[in-house]
Amino acid sequence: MKLAVTRSLLGLGLGSTLLAAWFAPAPASDGVELAERTRTAAARTPAAAAPAPARPAASRSAEVLRIRPREAGAAPDDADTIFGATRWTPPPAPVAAAPVVVAPPPGPPPQAPPLPFRVLGRYADGGEVAVFLQYNDQNLVVRVGDTVAQNYKVESLQGSTLTLLYTPLNQKQTLDVGGSEPRDMR
Repeated sequence: MKLAVTRSLLGLGLGSTLLAAWFAPAPASDGVELAERTRTAAARTPAAAAPAPARPAASRSAEVLRIRPREAGAAPDDADTIFGATRWTPPPAPVAAAPVVVAPPPGPPPQAPPLPFRVLGRYADGGEVAVFLQYNDQNLVVRVGDTVAQNYKVESLQGSTLTLLYTPLNQKQTLDVGGSEPRDMR
């Protein structure tokens, strides 16, 4: 039964809509116009477009309803948008003056690494003094003028101080070898 009632109501609604459309008053031409759907290619190019003649007030209100194509590459002005300017990207950051770049102060001059030697002792053979040093796992016997560990040259031995020259940087370093004078072992 419900299906019959639903069909009856739908039929009655359809019939009343058709009657209302048939007896509706004719459209009055009081300023509402429909825009042309098709335009010629010549009318679309900006060079062929001529300035529009002045139109009556009724025709100007129809211009609001007309959809106008935009020229390629033309930026929209405030009249083309509904609420004024719309920006989709954030505004560009203000351009600040170029920062002054100050060079960092020069670092300290390069220094020789700490001496990698450990003193084991010394002895005198005739008038010549030799010093026993340990370098890594090696035991070395050095005299004045010798080159040790490829980068150190023995400069002098005065009292208990052994002076070595670090050759890559040409810097002198000292090493305390202990004792005042070596005794002759003969």
